[in-house]
Amino acid sequence: MAENLWNGHSHVQAINNDIDTLSNRIHAKTNRIAKLNADLSVARASVQNNIAQLSKLTGQLSQVNQEKALLTNNNTSLSNQLEGKDSELQGKEQEIQAKIQEVQEKVQEGNDKVAAKQSELNTANQTIESLQTQISDLQTKLSISNAALNDVKQAHQKADQAVQETATSEQTSKTSNSSQNQAWEAKVYEAQDRVCYNGKSYYAKWYASAQDIPGNGGPWEEYQEIN
Repeated sequence: MAENLWNGHSHVQAINNDIDTLSNRIHAKTNRIAKLNADLSVARASVQNNIAQLSKLTGQLSQVNQEKALLTNNNTSLSNQLEGKDSELQGKEQEIQAKIQEVQEKVQEGNDKVAAKQSELNTANQTIESLQTQISDLQTKLSISNAALNDVKQAHQKADQAVQETATSEQTSKTSNSSQNQAWEAKVYEAQDRVCYNGKSYYAKWYASAQDIPGNGGPWEEYQEIN
């Protein structure tokens, strides 16, 4: 019996250790999620900023094209100036196109980062849900183990007490008066309790649980009433 109690205690301790480990892992995952959310916010802000720059550059390009068209339609007296301006505008157009390409690449890079962070966040959430399920299962097992351990301890104590009491009072119980008996009910009885069941009298030799029915052996023993 002592070995069983010790094994039960070790099992409960192991479960508690598992719960502590899982709780630490959840805490680490929660911190990781917080960092991922922060990184996600930064990435989104960067994307929005790049989109704004792209819109601004697109507007500038449109304005440059308008200036180019206006200069092209000027009179021939301004042709030399137009050639220089056209060269300048072409340089600006190429520069702006290069900037647009750069911004578009940054936007795509930002979108890729957002997608990657979202994937990490989804994975972390799934991991936390799995760990929470494991903790719930372990807590249920721990409650069951504690209850079973308490039942074993109580049954052991009551059985020891009942054996001692039975040795000194068994004969007296067998000759007790029927006025002390009550109808058996599905509940817990202590040693020496007396009941009537199916027209017969029984007394408990030791602790009897609600599942111990008189007439089926176990803690109950039939005796004859002396009227």
